Amino acid sequence: MAETHDENPAFSEEDDHRAVYIFNPRAGHHTSLPQEKTRPVKKRRVSSKRAWSASAADHAGAAPHADEETETTTTAAAAAAAFSQLFGGKESVEAARLRRQVFETAWPVLDGRIKNVLREANRTTLEDVSSFIRDAEGDATRGTRIPAGFIITGPNIASQDLLFEQLSEALGKATQARFVRLRAAGAPNLKAALKKVIRDATAQVSLDSGDGDEDTEVALGRDGRKYLDYDLEGLHAFFGVQQDSSRRVVVAFEDSEAFESSLLTDLLGLFHSWQGRIQFSVLFGIATSVELFQARLLKSTARQLFGAKFDVVQADLVLDNVFKSAIAGTQATLRLGPTLLRSLLDRQRDQVAGIRVFISSIKYAYICHFYANPLSVLLADEKSLTRQLLQPEHIQAVRTLDSFKAHVEAAVDARQLNHAQLLVEDDGYLVRQMVEQRQKKQDYLMQLLRSLHLLTSMDLVPGRFTDLYVAALAGGLDLTPTIDGIKRLGADDVPALINRLLTAIRTGSPDLDLPGWENEAEELISSLCEIRDEIEALAEQAQEKGQQVLKSKFTAQSKVLRTTVIAQKVQLSQDTAKLTDEDKAFGKAIDALVDLLTHHIYSDPVDSLFLHEAWAYDAEAPYRDVFVPRPGTTFERALTRPHAYLGCECCSKANGTLSATLPTTCILYRLYLETGSLVNVADLWSAYYALVGEDSEDGGLGEREALVQFYHGLAELRLMGFVKSSKKKADHVAKVKWLL
Repeated sequence: MAETHDENPAFSEEDDHRAVYIFNPRAGHHTSLPQEKTRPVKKRRVSSKRAWSASAADHAGAAPHADEETETTTTAAAAAAAFSQLFGGKESVEAARLRRQVFETAWPVLDGRIKNVLREANRTTLEDVSSFIRDAEGDATRGTRIPAGFIITGPNIASQDLLFEQLSEALGKATQARFVRLRAAGAPNLKAALKKVIRDATAQVSLDSGDGDEDTEVALGRDGRKYLDYDLEGLHAFFGVQQDSSRRVVVAFEDSEAFESSLLTDLLGLFHSWQGRIQFSVLFGIATSVELFQARLLKSTARQLFGAKFDVVQADLVLDNVFKSAIAGTQATLRLGPTLLRSLLDRQRDQVAGIRVFISSIKYAYICHFYANPLSVLLADEKSLTRQLLQPEHIQAVRTLDSFKAHVEAAVDARQLNHAQLLVEDDGYLVRQMVEQRQKKQDYLMQLLRSLHLLTSMDLVPGRFTDLYVAALAGGLDLTPTIDGIKRLGADDVPALINRLLTAIRTGSPDLDLPGWENEAEELISSLCEIRDEIEALAEQAQEKGQQVLKSKFTAQSKVLRTTVIAQKVQLSQDTAKLTDEDKAFGKAIDALVDLLTHHIYSDPVDSLFLHEAWAYDAEAPYRDVFVPRPGTTFERALTRPHAYLGCECCSKANGTLSATLPTTCILYRLYLETGSLVNVADLWSAYYALVGEDSEDGGLGEREALVQFYHGLAELRLMGFVKSSKKKADHVAKVKWLL
């Protein structure tokens, strides 16, 4: 490489044979490259032997809501990395650091439990599918047919992502097969589907431009031969290079009903023709039934499949397990309030969101609470939270809480005037009360979970645990439906009910991480055993006297319909049947059982506890803004009131009227609202220039500068989806949105 250091190098005859010059004005010289070194050696892309495992994570593991979850995780990580000092910067660095430490300690515990729940959710299905794919190769009855697993996933498409992600990991370990996930949106035709299969199976990044229409050549063979990226011959050559004796590829059609029947027929036929060289297996995610799916296939295609059906755990059950573990369980440091929980559950059920979104929502709530609530420092353990760490700002913040005001008012109503006065005036006394609330909070949560566990173990209320938990937080436990169910039970059902209660007390709930409390409930257990023994003895006495069924005043058998004929008129009246002594004793036992359960199963609303704002998060607005965004409303507010975002004085003077000081896009949007379905661009320009031009009151812009800003603002309106090109008139734009 020759370099010329002259400030003004002259052109020579030798330069005529040089192909390239590098001009560097800062260095003051140019560099010429010899012709023989102008073209670098092209490096061939080569796949490693273990690249297929990375492909499962990069391609097959992508979730439908991956963008939303990645953005949420990034936001949470950034917030956790920089906990700012609150109270207008008056919060101490130690307190801010402790809030972050509590979050970093609390969330990993829940995250581990959630991962365990998700891992165990589909374990049976994963084992069955892995065994089927692994054993299908040695099955002599299969012949040349393609092993096909029909997985009944149910109508919730969002829940399929977790299942197929777990299948990718399980089959990769069990069968050493390449796993490819196909969706109807990503494989609209045969060529696109084959490209996806080959690209994921070989773990190579797509070389086409992204539209899927260009055909590229990829070197996959041992001799460097190039194949089209939709040619299965290239995949076969790739297995030869990798020296993979199994040559297995598992293709999963996640939303199989969304694929066209002709596309499935062509793909399966192609896989069947290559079955002797590449061991293809297919999995179908079916929302309806195998019979309906089979009816969409040709009989010749169906005969090419060697199938088995698998059922999976429904998404609602997985959601309930995650809810019990992460939200209601005893390991949860932060409690989510009923308003936020109701929004989370409604979104999962109405919008059919995946379980990953639900988990991200929980983590975002944790971040919001510990990042923005200075009183969340009270959730630290006793060793970390010292009296010196609590500042006067913390004490003042506690006295502004609604729960503090309600607590003081309740003390005044109860004539505890000294207690109320000390809470308001004595900081040390208030701190001691705050410390005592830690134990009261644990007692409340333990009573709530035990009551819910006993309530669900009776199986008398046809409701989900999630609904019962939210209702208990919002208004306390309502035992009316349960009591009505107990009163209608027969003599054989009540002992079984009591046995279930005794088992629940002794074993607790592993899902809630709730241990048994047999030692603390000796009185309750003794009373339940006495009622059970009494009812069983009454049933034996009734049978000895020839009475088949014990009745009580609450059962339907104790009510009789009396018919009376008076003056040729029939009168019907309801009367109580005669009850035996055993029946009356049975009714008293039922009353005793109801009173006993009412005394032990109870819970107050969460907002009735003093200082609940420190350990319960119930703000719905941040969650709704992030997970249920409203871009239309945001755009409209920004265009009509730009000073709310810009904070400038020139925009604030507009007061909702047109002004030349407003941004160009805002002015055009105001004019846009006054137009019809078609907007004449020339008229729009005239109205705009009359407002901002040189003849305007505020002094204005030149025509050329105004025209540049006009086109810029119009392009932004088009980018935001307010206007589009019109096919009716070339000099008009079509109006897309109207202000409601």
